[in-house]
Formats: sequence, C-alpha cells, structure tokens
Amino acid sequence: MDEQEREGARLLGGLRGFEPPAAGGDLAGRAVRAGRRGARRRRALGAAASAAAISGVAVVSVLAGREMLAPSPEPAAGRFTEGRQEFLVGRAGGFAPVDYDAGADVQRITLRPERPSTSPRADALVEMYPGGALPAGLDAPPSGSAAPDVHGRPARWLASPVLRTGAVEMAWEWRPGAWGFVSLKGAGAERERARLVALSVVPRGTPGITPTGGLTPSGGPSPTGGPNPSGSAGPTGQARP
Repeated sequence: MDEQEREGARLLGGLRGFEPPAAGGDLAGRAVRAGRRGARRRRALGAAASAAAISGVAVVSVLAGREMLAPSPEPAAGRFTEGRQEFLVGRAGGFAPVDYDAGADVQRITLRPERPSTSPRADALVEMYPGGALPAGLDAPPSGSAAPDVHGRPARWLASPVLRTGAVEMAWEWRPGAWGFVSLKGAGAERERARLVALSVVPRGTPGITPTGGLTPSGGPSPTGGPNPSGSAGPTGQARP
C-alpha cells in the first residue's frame, strides 16, 4: 500500500458505520459528523484501556507490597555459638565452677564445693538453653512452685527433677522463652544454695557485672577474673553463706 492509499484509508476510517442520507440530504455534513463521532469513540476506548492498565499495575503493586510486608514465619529454636562462653559463672552458695562445656544447644557448667572438707558435700550442675530449647524429656516450659526471681526474671522450684534424679532443682527464664536450670545433688543440697548458684550465672555483656572466678570454654580461669579467695561475693554481688 503506497502513501496515497494509506491516506485514503485513514480518511475513510471515520466513515465506518455511516449510512448515506436520503435523497436531498446533506451528504457532506453527515459524513463529517459521522467521522467525528468515530474519532471520539476511538479516543474514549483508548482512554479506558489506559486507565484499566494503570489500575492493574496499581493493584499488582499494592498486592506485592502486602506480600513483602507480611510477617515472616516463626524462627526455629535458637542456638548458641559453638565454643563461645555465653554466660559468666562465679562462686556462690559454697560452690565454685570447675568446668564449662560451651555447646551450641546447651551450655553446661559443673561446680564443686569450694571447701570439700566442709558443707556442702554436694555438687552443682547448671544448664543454660537458648530460646525454644529445653532439656531432653521436657516438652513444655518447666512448672512448679514460684521461686524468688533471678535478676528480675521468673523462677520455679521443680517438684520433679529434670536434670538428675534425687536432686534439688530450680529453673528460671533468663530471657523470654529461654530457660536455665540449677541442679544440686548430695549432702548439703538446699534450695537457698541453688538460688545463690542461679544468681551467679549472668549472660555475657550484662552491664555493671564484673565476673569473679569464671571459666573459659576450655575450663581454665577467666582472663577477666580469677579465684575469689576472700569468699565475699560472686559476679552478682550476692554474698555466700
């Protein structure tokens, strides 16, 4: 199709749907008006199509935004950093820490009597768990009678021991959803001593705490604090009996 044919097609396009008037009518005027009406229809249809396209883009954008802002699934149970001592543990209740197992799923601290020839003759075990984790065999947060708070966090006396059979045990929520356990077993195992041991356990980086007699993950003395021969207080500032 050459240029002249294209121009003719353009001019005749406006006459689609035009019917010639009866004899004697204004043929030229009717043709002009029919062409204008067709042009207006095409412009209206084009504007409607553009508006629909813009609306569609807006709806898709809003939906995409809502999807991006939707809350992510609940995270899995937390874990500690393997080999990193996440807690400072001092002397308390007549016990001193002798071993620290810095695991990812549980951090386990063993304590022995400071003076084996005197009371207590028991030993102490502390197990600290990350958020969402609990000792084997415990499928719900520990329950029992209320115990004194540990650093302002709720604590419980366990009616049935969780860590060791026949032990005096206490649990406290050291942060929301994360639990620590103290287990004392043997002669001199008392609730008050268990409470003091729990108070000696402090998350690393807690403001205002100076560790005393803590352990590194390898079991050696902490570089921030050695033995406490004065027997005054552990890192919590709680005097020992």
